Amino acid sequence: MRYVNPLQTISRVVCKQISLLLVTIVGALLTACSSSGGNPVPTIGINVAPGVNFRGDVVALQFEDNAQLSVGVGYDGAYRWNLATPAIEQTFAPKQLFFGLASAAPLVATTDRKTITTWDSSTGKQVATWNAKPRHLDVQTTVFEVSALAITPDQQTLIAAYNKGSMLQAWNLATGEATTTFGAPADTGSIVAIALSPDGQLLASNDFSGVVQVWEVASGQQVQRFKESSLKYQPGKLAWSHDGKWLAASSGDKNGGSVLVWDTNSWSIVATHTSAEHQFVGLAFHPSANTLAIGTSSGLIELYDPASEQVTNTLNGHAERVTTLAWNADGSQLASGGKEPLVIIWDTASLSEKQRLLLPATTVQ
Repeated sequence: MRYVNPLQTISRVVCKQISLLLVTIVGALLTACSSSGGNPVPTIGINVAPGVNFRGDVVALQFEDNAQLSVGVGYDGAYRWNLATPAIEQTFAPKQLFFGLASAAPLVATTDRKTITTWDSSTGKQVATWNAKPRHLDVQTTVFEVSALAITPDQQTLIAAYNKGSMLQAWNLATGEATTTFGAPADTGSIVAIALSPDGQLLASNDFSGVVQVWEVASGQQVQRFKESSLKYQPGKLAWSHDGKWLAASSGDKNGGSVLVWDTNSWSIVATHTSAEHQFVGLAFHPSANTLAIGTSSGLIELYDPASEQVTNTLNGHAERVTTLAWNADGSQLASGGKEPLVIIWDTASLSEKQRLLLPATTVQ
């Protein structure tokens, strides 16, 4: 009679049961992938954070004299469109992630996270480049990444935000020297977005912990700090009204979205806009009126009046999320972009699409 080791028998049975369990789990995962279009991972930039932009996203828009439009595309580069033609006049800043665009001027700042480079968009030529390492970090420290840029209205100063260390650093645009370092509180998360007030004196920032902060640019001192329960979603964008009296912040994830508007005199909330259907992303105030353009995850653009807390009109032309918005100087046109490889120019009087600018199939070289 052949001897059978009971331990080997038990081992074989256990292994078979484990194998069946693994097959069941893998099958369930494959079914989930199939039912969700083959991608069970949440779409980064919506379910994770609507303000975070990735490869191919339109991340920056800026009109210049109503005749040109500068477009920054993440992980690709920058384009300067002649809107009358319409044709691309210049391509520059290859493989850059984030962009800071000067108002009504050809000055553009870009970053690959570790360095900062400035460009003249009218010629597409590089002006200067420097290491983006914040001033107060030790010489040996290499852990830092730029997450956002903003140029002051006088074009003298560039503010860089960082998503490692939650800090802000001001740079002299003429010399590339670090000036003021903004001391972000230790309990805040990585900075997602920044926005300068129209006079350039205040800077707003938001981060992944849900905190919105306001800073004095000259001194780097914190003026206000908010963590509102209504901003319960992942952080989005920030925008100041044309007169600096209002500050808006968007947020959103798979459960919905909200936009808060503060009165910058009292720092009290004057408007709250929420939705269980849309994640709110891009924000831009009209240059002379109280209208706030809001980009959503569905591609819809809402024109919102904070005074009445009502959506007055909508613009429907995008099929995917709208993360970036910009008005021209007189408010007659609104540019919008996001996940799709295109920019739409809207006629705001007729609320109709005026132009559709298609991004090139090849990246900037």
